[in-house]
Amino acid sequence: MNWVVVGLIAGVVAYLVDWLMWGKVFTKGMDAFVTPMTPEEMKRFMGPAMAKSAVLALIFGVLFAWFYGQFRPCLWVQGGGPLAGMEFATVLWVPTILLSTLGGSVWYTKVRPLHMATAWAWLARMNAAGIVVGLLMK
Repeated sequence: MNWVVVGLIAGVVAYLVDWLMWGKVFTKGMDAFVTPMTPEEMKRFMGPAMAKSAVLALIFGVLFAWFYGQFRPCLWVQGGGPLAGMEFATVLWVPTILLSTLGGSVWYTKVRPLHMATAWAWLARMNAAGIVVGLLMK
């Protein structure tokens, strides 16, 4: 399957995982980081925010699939598959997301819960995309 199509599918999966993590998992303790809005303001905000999130997730999926295709021969898990995709996702996650969120939460202690939620949400999102890309790009 073409890597662009695989990337778009992975982007949709990443979008759904992101919605699940921020809409259902990380609900307690995040109230301090929410901008209060009236119901009318929320209606005007949600449409464009969901569209931006969807576009960014699709771009993420396509870039993820392209980079996976470039680095697949260098992975420890040979031959592709979901474990290879998860290996690639985690190898990307550790230096970029985990270390940046841990580093930021050293100084910004008030947002430490938000940083940690972001780190775990990205791990789930990247591994979901990794599983899809690993399965479909054999």
